[in-house]
Amino acid sequence: MSVAHDLLAGRVAELGLVRASELPARGARAAASHTRPAPVPASPESSHDPEPEPAHDPEQALLPVPGPLGGLLPWGGLRRGSTVSVHGSTALLLALVAQASRAGSWCALVGLPGVGMAAAHEAGMDLARTALVPRPGPRPATVVAALVDGVDVVVLGGASAWRAGDRQRLAARVRQKGAVLVPVGAWPGADVELQATGGTWSGLLGDGAGRLRSRRVHLRCAARGRARDLRSDVLLPGPGGRCAVPDDESGPVGADLAPVRAG
Repeated sequence: MSVAHDLLAGRVAELGLVRASELPARGARAAASHTRPAPVPASPESSHDPEPEPAHDPEQALLPVPGPLGGLLPWGGLRRGSTVSVHGSTALLLALVAQASRAGSWCALVGLPGVGMAAAHEAGMDLARTALVPRPGPRPATVVAALVDGVDVVVLGGASAWRAGDRQRLAARVRQKGAVLVPVGAWPGADVELQATGGTWSGLLGDGAGRLRSRRVHLRCAARGRARDLRSDVLLPGPGGRCAVPDDESGPVGADLAPVRAG
């Protein structure tokens, strides 16, 4: 087991870290006992499965994203060591990190008590590799720094409350450790900004009957050093529950907007 994983496991109690796949079992045990919960026993079907390990791989410079989002990002994926801020849509946030999760990367959701695990699962995240810190307490910088040492993608809520010095130190640590930081909201100095606006649902018939099947949103992607922002419409979710391209969408287009600037 890697040193990074040992560090993360050793600070579970201090950080309030919970693996998403353990939530139902932990809730049942907590109702019966006030002692520290025991590890979740493996089911017979999964008794031979190895314990998931952190997926830090320095040779894997890019973590995968869905095709519609890859066309907007400057590297075609989530580049290790980068900061990608997300605005306007929880569905966009989950879609951005879900494919990396399914591919074996560990993800942590910090300061996002309102994000439901059912939605994360439907977006495609592997809950066995998803860590939760809903309320990081009075020292969030310490909590997030420890997570950056041991997981691949750290999604950070409450981004607007961070001071400039803390943001800069965290960004430097992310670059050093090869993680990906995904702040929710404004984050001056981010390498990439993804913003979702609008939202038109489809699936209902003219008389209101039917079932909502997909939601069309407009995305804007600004990247440091790129002269133009890219814009594109995507389905979040698409008919299959995942990010998809509308039938009438030809691909991202440029817009004459100011590029992202370092904070």
